[in-house]
Formats: sequence, structure tokens, C-alpha cells
Amino acid sequence: MIMNTPIVSNQFLIKQLPKSTAFINKEFKVVLASDKWAEDFGFQGMDYIGKSIYELFGATTKKWSHNLLACFDGKFPEPEIEVYPNNSPKERCFKWTNIPWYDEQENIIGAIVQTEDVTDRVKNELRIEKLEFLQKETGEHGKIGNWEYQKSKDKFTCCEMIRRIFEVDDDFEINIDNSVNFYKTGYSRNTISMAIYSANQKKTPWNEKLQIITAKGNEKWVNVSGKPLYKNGEYVGLIGIVQDITDYVQKEQKTKDNEHLLKTLINNLPLQIYIKDTQSKKLLANKSELQFLGIENESDIIGKDDFDLYDRATAQKFRDEDIEVMISQIPMLNKELTRTNPDGSIITFLSSKIPLIGENGEVTGLVGISMDISEQKQKQKELKSLISVTSSQNKKLINFAHIVSHNLRSHSANFAMLLDFLGNEEDEKERHKIMEMLSDSSKSLMETLHNLNDIVAINTESNIIKKEVNFNKKLNAVLKQVNNQLITAKATVISEVSDDVNINVVPDYLKNILTNIITNAIKYKKPKVDPVIKLSVNYVQNYTVISIEDNGLGMDLKKYGTKLFGMYKTFHGNSDAKGLGLYITKNQIEAMHGKISANSQVGIGSTFNLYFNDKN
Repeated sequence: MIMNTPIVSNQFLIKQLPKSTAFINKEFKVVLASDKWAEDFGFQGMDYIGKSIYELFGATTKKWSHNLLACFDGKFPEPEIEVYPNNSPKERCFKWTNIPWYDEQENIIGAIVQTEDVTDRVKNELRIEKLEFLQKETGEHGKIGNWEYQKSKDKFTCCEMIRRIFEVDDDFEINIDNSVNFYKTGYSRNTISMAIYSANQKKTPWNEKLQIITAKGNEKWVNVSGKPLYKNGEYVGLIGIVQDITDYVQKEQKTKDNEHLLKTLINNLPLQIYIKDTQSKKLLANKSELQFLGIENESDIIGKDDFDLYDRATAQKFRDEDIEVMISQIPMLNKELTRTNPDGSIITFLSSKIPLIGENGEVTGLVGISMDISEQKQKQKELKSLISVTSSQNKKLINFAHIVSHNLRSHSANFAMLLDFLGNEEDEKERHKIMEMLSDSSKSLMETLHNLNDIVAINTESNIIKKEVNFNKKLNAVLKQVNNQLITAKATVISEVSDDVNINVVPDYLKNILTNIITNAIKYKKPKVDPVIKLSVNYVQNYTVISIEDNGLGMDLKKYGTKLFGMYKTFHGNSDAKGLGLYITKNQIEAMHGKISANSQVGIGSTFNLYFNDKN
């Protein structure tokens, strides 16, 4: 009992009220309250009688304070729903009903406050509101309509979006039967009919992409979903949705058409084109790429990386390139690469790799483009070889023309002078001497013409026929021919070439080359030192290399190296040296697509390396 408040005789009854109730006097203090009220607000075990609601609830809303004051004035404010401001993490909502509290004399002595926990109801209402909003917005933006069929009433209901999709007038009544007639005759109508039947008989839901013909005759694509409704095991109806997906299908078809066009273009380009992801796994490969890798179907390459397609070293090189391109985001353009096939042939191609960058600026993979340029490289090589041969032939031709002009002019001048002497000489003895000199000049001219003819024959021979010959047999034939010179010079010839060595050569050219180099080794031997000539063999790429080493006088190659194989070049002052041997040797070995080089040191000796081309 509170001071200045009448005694309430039925307070025991109030405590047991099933509804949460509290009696508040005009001083905002709690006079009586039901146990349910104390339970709802967590006041059990507390001495809350006589305490102010501000002390019990803390800060209250202005609206609640205003409603209590209105009760004190005899008014009946409208019930309000408010969130209970406690410290619990679970939010609770209460409906507050405030009415005036009268004493026995009908005087207002406070307010009776009744509360109801409406948390679940509020949440359900909010959830329903959200669902209705989402359904409406989703239906509008996604062109999705919902429908329901009630078997008991044989009633078909649908939303406005369904009517818009079917393009029916406002007075057209849609039912379960005529809704089927909107579906295009054939597959679509049969499918929706079977779906409704299966839902009814077998409890089977459906989801199908079908075509409809609207009331206005327009053809549309729709996605139709539905499921049967059962109550206590008995079929009671259907619910479902219809979504207009015409735009999506048309865009999808356009995308497919574009993809087909692009794929056709890519497959018919004379380039190898592929796309990889960030792990270097193939996502796409055109026909040229498949043919290059010896793969028939694109499906057999999708998901594979270079380690599945190449040897490990090649695959690692390609992977390193991929990573560099994707990290730097800088394209790799027209890089020349080579690959050796299992049969030993070499393929050369230009490779480009371009990073694929997504909308967020991150790399999603790369596009690779390769072009086989093996044929072009071969033609380029042949062209360079042809240019080199042509240039060499031009130089030889100019050099030969100078030599012919010089030599023939010398002989011509000599003949003219001697004939002039002969015409003016009366002494018979002197005339005889002049005749002998003319004879010598004639012989010299013939020898010069013979040498020039040999050189012309080597450089103009268009059909050089090479044969496989045993090297040692050809060497023995040459040694037998120059045997007298070897004996006179006390020369020793050592061959380290095995008897099974065969080389592809023009036999007469090989004989002449060996004769020239071996006789030169004898001719240019050191005084009082017996010549030693040693032959050995080695193999370099497509060449069999025969090395002929001597212990003769040697030459200063820094001084004479560029003139060593020139015509009429002599270096030791021998009276019988004509300077044609090495020149002819060089021309003959080059005519067989080989080459010659020399190493020499003065006073130590010389080594001539003969490169005989095995392939060509």
C-alpha cells in the first residue's frame, strides 16, 4: 500500500491476471502489477512496488509519457507498439494499452497499463511486407508472374504479370484449361500438359523452358515452374510461376550466332590461336592449333596445359612466358621460336601472347597466336645462300676478268715485242734466239689458258655429281702418284683416318685437293727437316672434316690470311710456285658445298681443314 492511494482489496486477484497488467499512480509509481507483467519485463524477485516507471524502465519514450498524462486527464489514447528498451540482445516488441484508473468515487487516481508481447506478430508482418515487396519488384524487373489452382473450387488465380505475359484483355478469364492453349502446338504444349498431369498423378514438380503464342499472336519464350499441393495426402491444387525470358533467349541466340561466326573465322585463319586461363590451361584452340598438335577434337585439349602437350623443357619455357605476360600485362609480340619434331625436323614459328584483362583490371588469362614460318625461313635461307653464291660468283668473275685481261695482255705484249725484234733482226743467231723465246712464250700462254680453263670448268659446272668414296682408298691412290716426291723429300705420311670412313665428293676433285695440299707440304718443308704429314678426321654438324697437318715453314696468317686462297698468290718465293693450287682447291671444295680453312704458324707448320658436306 502506497501513501495517499486507496487500499485495493483484490490485489491477490490482480497478481494472478493472465494478462500483463500494471497500475500506475499519478506520480508514475507502480502500485500493483500482475506476475505476468513482472515476468515479461524481468522484475521477478525485485521490489518494484512503489518505484517509479522511470526508475524501472530508464528513459521512456515521449509518446508513452504523453499517453500516461492523457489517461490522468481521463482520455483513452490509442494503443501503441514499441520496442522494449532492455539490455537483451533479442529485441522484443510490446503493445501498450493505457486507460484511466478510477477509485470508487470515479476519481482518476492513475492509469492501468496492459502490455502484450507482439514480437512474433511484428516480425511476421515485417517479413510478409518484405516478401510482398520483393515479390512485386522481382516480378516487375524479372517479368515473373505467379498463379494458383484450387481443385476444390476449380478456381485459377494469377497476378497481373501473368496477364501481361499472355497479353490478354482485362475481361479475359484465365483458367487451368485455356492457359495450356497459349503454349505453342507441338513440343511446348505437350510438355506443359504432361507436366500438369504428372503433378496431379505422381506428385512431380516441373521446370521447363517453353514457347507460347500470346493472345495478340506474339511468340515468346517462358520459363515455367510448378508443383502440386497436397493436404493429408490428398491433391488439392497447383502453384507455379511463369517468367518471360524472350529477351534472354534472343540475346543467348545472338551470342551463340556471334560465337559461331567468331569460331568459324578463327578456325579458318592460317594461324594457330588458343586461349589459356591463369594456370596456362587451354580454354579454346582453333583448328590450326589442333592440327599442329596432332589432336582431332577440341574437347581433347580443353583443360590441358603445355606439360600435357610438350616435353618438360619446352613446356616450362612456355609457362615462364605465360607468367611474365600475365604479371606484367605487357603483350609478347612476334617472338621467333623453334621446335624440334620427333623426326628431327625443325619448325620455326612466330609467337604472340596477349593478356586477357577483366572488368576489374585483373588478368584472367591470355590469348596466344602462332604462325608457322618454317617455309619462309627455308626460302629466306635459300635466298641468302643464292645471294651469297651470286656475290661470290660475281667477285670471282670480276677477279677472273682482271686476271685474264692482265695475263693475256702480258702475253700479247710479249709476243708483239718479240715479233718486232724478229722483223728487225738480220743476224741469224739472234733470230734463232728470238724464235726460241717466242716458243717459250707460246708454251707459257698455253699453260695459262689451260689453268684458266680448269678454273672456268670448276665454276661453271652446273651438274656436280657427288659419290660416296672410301677416303683411305682415294688417299692411297694420291700417295702412290706422288711417291717419288715423298721419297726424294724423305716425307712421312700418317693417316689417323679409319678405313671405314666414307665421304660424299666428286672423286676427281678430292684427288686434286689431296694432291695439292700434300705436294705443298713437301714443297714448303723446312730445310734439313724431314716432312711429317698427318691426316685426321672429325665431324661437325653436317660436315666430315679432314685435317691435314704438316711441320713445314708455316705462314704469317695475320699478313697473308686474306690472300691465302687467292689466284697467283705465293708466299715463300719458290721459283716453281704459281699460286694456283690453293685457289683451285678452294673452288673445288666450295663447288661440292663444302669449305676450307687454315691454321698456320711461321716455323712450326700449317693445318688445312677440309669440310666435306654430308647432307648436300
